[in-house]
Amino acid sequence: MTESEEDSDTSHSETSFSEDDGGRISQIMRALELTEGVQIARRYLAMNAFDGALTMLGLILGGLISMATASPEVVFEATLLAAVGTSLAMAISGFSGSYLAESAERDREVEEMGKAMLCDMSQSMYAKATRTTSAVVAIVDGLSPAIAAIIVVIPLMIVPFGFLTYYQAFFAAIAICMFLLFVLGLFLGSISGKSIWVYGGKTLLAGIVTAILIFFISLVTGASH
Repeated sequence: MTESEEDSDTSHSETSFSEDDGGRISQIMRALELTEGVQIARRYLAMNAFDGALTMLGLILGGLISMATASPEVVFEATLLAAVGTSLAMAISGFSGSYLAESAERDREVEEMGKAMLCDMSQSMYAKATRTTSAVVAIVDGLSPAIAAIIVVIPLMIVPFGFLTYYQAFFAAIAICMFLLFVLGLFLGSISGKSIWVYGGKTLLAGIVTAILIFFISLVTGASH
């Protein structure tokens, strides 16, 4: 094959990557498959949703304990504000941090590949795929903890409408958090190909241990008195 034919084939491959009739979603999926981005996004989804749920569990348990010695209304408002603010912070931090880290790593990978092949790979199909992967992974990284956190605090959000009391909302949020942790464990178990119930039990145990430690710390510090 001549050099001109090789260039033609490369150009055709890059064109097919960007202009195939599969639509934007299929283009993104091809990019993720080419760069193993599906596995990375999946890990970020489970890991950061887990972090988001546990973070909310800590905030809610702290608020519930504080209600024993402070005004329930004040504690509720402070906890809800902290939960929403933390969710927003996790989304921004997750997106920006992941995008910068993934972009830097992918750029280095493309540059090293170019050096090995003695050519400029910056506009290659693979380079374009890595940029797509970096963006998708960053979105997953930013949204997964925020969405998990928002799901947990839904009971607190409906208190102003009179559907739940302060205490009912806090206990409902804790129950939702534990259920979400268990579901994440099932998801991880399905990925691993091992027992989903074992993984579900492990993630649920993490939530229970977190709750026990928070109550223990409140007793030691006198926060619950």
